[in-house]
Amino acid sequence: MEKEKILVHICCGVDAVWALRKLKEEFPEAKLKGYFYDPNIHPQEEYELRWIETKRVCDDLGIECEKGEYDVENWLKAVKGLENEPERGARCTVCHDVRLEKSAQVAKEQGFNKFTTVLMMSPKKDFEVLSQVGTKIAEKYGLEFLPVEFRKGGGVEKMNKLSKQMQLYHQNYCGCIYGLFQQRKGLEYVPELVKFSKDILPGSTEEKLLIKQIRTFAENLGISCEEEEFSFINWKVLQSIVKKNKEPVFHEVLPYSAPIRGILRDRVKQIKDEKDKKVVSFVKSNVKVWLVDDVKNVRLERPRYITDPIFVFENVEVKPDEKFEFQLKTEFDPSAKTQILFVGNTSGEKLFCTSVDKLKLEEVLAFIEKNKEKLQTGYIRINPSEVFGKLV
Repeated sequence: MEKEKILVHICCGVDAVWALRKLKEEFPEAKLKGYFYDPNIHPQEEYELRWIETKRVCDDLGIECEKGEYDVENWLKAVKGLENEPERGARCTVCHDVRLEKSAQVAKEQGFNKFTTVLMMSPKKDFEVLSQVGTKIAEKYGLEFLPVEFRKGGGVEKMNKLSKQMQLYHQNYCGCIYGLFQQRKGLEYVPELVKFSKDILPGSTEEKLLIKQIRTFAENLGISCEEEEFSFINWKVLQSIVKKNKEPVFHEVLPYSAPIRGILRDRVKQIKDEKDKKVVSFVKSNVKVWLVDDVKNVRLERPRYITDPIFVFENVEVKPDEKFEFQLKTEFDPSAKTQILFVGNTSGEKLFCTSVDKLKLEEVLAFIEKNKEKLQTGYIRINPSEVFGKLV
């Protein structure tokens, strides 16, 4: 009898962590392979983050997994006209069609005789709709679709327990840009879709992705890892405009500067020399300007918490009584969280503590590989971004 070969469409690590175990239990003799394909996910950083968590889950179970193309343009064409459909509506059905159709094509090309999807694990997805779509597509390619009820028998509880144990990234939206717009309706901007800096910011998708990249690399070398989460007051610049005598001025905004209501027009009152900068104050407002030679070398001696707006100019001449115009919108999130990653045996000696901003990702990975044996008795502590201490 021919050995069963099952291709498993995977949307994320959380949905896969129990579903793959369930498939291994129900089909112990079958060859399983994961196929990560989700062109509906926005932005691409989120796609990469969900992929690397999927890879972690598959690596842990010894299951091969293939990363599908991030084919977002064709997905957008497929759902055109359905942008305002609700969750579980017509857009979701088309989205299932796109992902399962591609999975069936790959299964056929690679010689699999069956396929399924861990989308049936999610409580937010309609099991019957997925079963109907999967069965129809399977017939088209001469395959068998497996409608496995992963949620039965406490499946969701098992999924949550396992994902917590593995410290998997839990996304807070399905991945679809249109579903996200509905979820964040009324907000001035959608934070998941905005990158505020070329640097890695605390609590950002880029920070999470770096953590998971390092963790996956280390765990594949047999080195234990642990993530630690802590809260901080997150701060972002949404809009910042400065004009001197009606001409735009290149500038930075000092972290934790409070926002300015509307447009502030003021003139220079005083320019005071300090040891490493000049400080400009104004007649009517509490805004300050720092004049420095190199903005990259500006560092805070201690954290600031929601204080006067401070703008930093590099090599800009300012004269008494000059007229300025300021606009500044900032956002504060007091419940934001960021991560630290411990690699190795945390009960042993600390080998070093670093930020990936200071040490390139490739250098961190090279250190881990070179010191594999040392990390069995000691550990390194990695903070991907500095919460304080530099301009962002």
